[in-house]
Amino acid sequence: MLVLAPQPDGCVGIDLDSGAFVRALFPAGGEPLEPFDVTSAPIGDPVDPPDTVRPEAVALERPPERIGSLSPRRAERYLQALRHPPHGPLLGFQGVSVPYWTLTGDRPSLALVDPSEGPLVVAGAGGYECRFGWHGTVHQFPLGDRSLAGELYRLRRRRSSPRELTRIMGYRPGRLLVVVAGPDRGYCTKQVAALLPAR
Repeated sequence: MLVLAPQPDGCVGIDLDSGAFVRALFPAGGEPLEPFDVTSAPIGDPVDPPDTVRPEAVALERPPERIGSLSPRRAERYLQALRHPPHGPLLGFQGVSVPYWTLTGDRPSLALVDPSEGPLVVAGAGGYECRFGWHGTVHQFPLGDRSLAGELYRLRRRRSSPRELTRIMGYRPGRLLVVVAGPDRGYCTKQVAALLPAR
């Protein structure tokens, strides 16, 4: 699996055999994972009941082991095919949130987005949010990258431009990983799980 973003209960990545997105679920205690790490782990029992919010969810028997890494340029062959198509609402629904009961597991819960402008990270009432342009519309979603949010909080940044994010992250964020998270109080919300470098 090519790791794209750590998550509280696992990580988002790409199955290198199939080239498909996967939301790997595994117990805590493994080594810290970073974007573009290549990992391996045995698949566990099927997710039961199926996760209608995250249809790509796969349970692993144990935390994945890091066996290497790919540069953004080498990872491009996997990323290019998973870019969100340039039409329709982002991840299949308008706005930021959707009622949990409307999700049936028949549409993707994550996508790679090439922003037309931004990204800009700003402090909001409930935490940091990521603002970006995509196909003529400006979107603003909660920032789900806890590591980046923690660093911005430590630096007391309330507004970070692409140039400032480049200094903080060590690369220019050229691609966004957008996921559906939740449910929380009956709603599932789009989040920016990672700001990834372009090739």
